[in-house]
Amino acid sequence: MKNIIVYSSDASMCLSFLMYLQNSYNVTITTDLHVLQEMSAHLNFDMIIIDTQPSKKIEILCHELRKAKTNVPIVLTYVYENQVKDFDKIIRQYTNSIIYKPFDLNEVTKQLSTLFV
Repeated sequence: MKNIIVYSSDASMCLSFLMYLQNSYNVTITTDLHVLQEMSAHLNFDMIIIDTQPSKKIEILCHELRKAKTNVPIVLTYVYENQVKDFDKIIRQYTNSIIYKPFDLNEVTKQLSTLFV
């Protein structure tokens, strides 16, 4: 079974991902960005999902993750707003997929499965 780590500052979103994906994947969740960094550096995950608005900090994180984990898909989820469009353009070079909220979890599952092919 593939291993996925999910970060969101929203514990409810973490639990939603966990409940929805746990039948198909081994899911680790965290609400602490530092824990995401440490765990992804020291454990083997097959995918990293980051649920947060793009920012310079998230851009740097995704860039570092991409350099360290070149073959691991990185997925970013957030609400698209006009003020983040510049970050959206930049951060795409470090992620495999961006999923805009609101989203349907069935669609998310389909999109995630295509990243493992």
